[in-house]
Amino acid sequence: MKKSLLLFASITLAGSVLVACGSDEAASEPKEEKIVTEETNGQEAETQSPEFVLEESTTAKQVVDYKAMMDELNKMKEDKEVDWDLVESTYQKELKTVTGELDTFITSGINAGKNDELEQNVARQLIDKGTQSYFYAKQKELHGEVATAIEEGDQAKAEAAFAEVKHLIEEVIIPTAEKRDDYYELTGEDSLVGNIQNGLSLQAEALASKNVEDFSVYKQITDKSIYRSYYLASNSYAEKIAAAVSEGNTDEIELQIMQTEALGFYQAIKASLTDGDEEAATKLQELFDFSKTDAASINPEEVSEFFTKAFVGKITGYHEKAATTLAEGDVASARVEAMEGNVFMKDIEIVLNEKLGEEKAVELLDQGQKWYEAITAENAEEAAEQSKAIVSVLSGVVK
Repeated sequence: MKKSLLLFASITLAGSVLVACGSDEAASEPKEEKIVTEETNGQEAETQSPEFVLEESTTAKQVVDYKAMMDELNKMKEDKEVDWDLVESTYQKELKTVTGELDTFITSGINAGKNDELEQNVARQLIDKGTQSYFYAKQKELHGEVATAIEEGDQAKAEAAFAEVKHLIEEVIIPTAEKRDDYYELTGEDSLVGNIQNGLSLQAEALASKNVEDFSVYKQITDKSIYRSYYLASNSYAEKIAAAVSEGNTDEIELQIMQTEALGFYQAIKASLTDGDEEAATKLQELFDFSKTDAASINPEEVSEFFTKAFVGKITGYHEKAATTLAEGDVASARVEAMEGNVFMKDIEIVLNEKLGEEKAVELLDQGQKWYEAITAENAEEAAEQSKAIVSVLSGVVK
């Protein structure tokens, strides 16, 4: 097995050397685009590819507009009047690429705030968290562009797209992950920020070596750690609501604001969790929707149980996919699927600690590492044995 795979397994699952891995900034920065040659009337002529400028990219412009939109909306925190026309026009400027349910989600917040159909801070949360959910989808799209460019041999394009990924994550996603780290006291190998940054560092190394297979595997560290951040954000607001109610806070608007934050973050992962357990995912949507559920009635234990069911369903699904894919001889895809299953299992580590105890939870994550290694080594028999043991334990975690 390659050294990088061993390092990755220990980082993601055992976590003993997460911080020690560090980051490779030089590898992750977009490099100056090289001169290429082309035939012109039988002669070779040197041409310079257009230089990539991050600030001029769509992603960077969207981040600027998001921040401008939030600067205006945050005026309400100081009881200042919000220019809703400015909010609307700013959203339409660069973020007009948002489509489907998320666009409906965000624009409903803008319209409700503009027309006083919702309390202003509730409308603000719809816009803010809805846009953050869009950015989760955006980083996945950009990751796909990087992988495609590597496969096509366009290193300059791959590096440019990866620069956009890093910018978006650093400017929008990391600040959210920091809040979850603080709330759940996640440090060291458990830190969301640390895992996201480590994933980016490993991806940068794979990109520098033009290794699309490793890039796709390491992407799972970054992507699923971000996924965990959004999941824990939604889960934490359910806990905060219950804590507020237990302390005698029955202010409907204050509780509804927190409920809306949970709802907004949940939009990023709702469709994905539906694949794990449709009933649980649908129930979570209903609980977080203030038009269907009274915030004060939200039970955080119930919320956690629904999340766990959906996650276990997804993890089990990846165990099935990886086995099938390996049997078909597609080791590269099987590695990616195995890593997805493992990082999703890492995502619910807090729950595993609570239900299994920390020692058994660590054993389960270590077993996931052995499963991944068996997949990588194309040892189907060993992989099947490890998978069966893992799935058996996970099945006992859900009610």
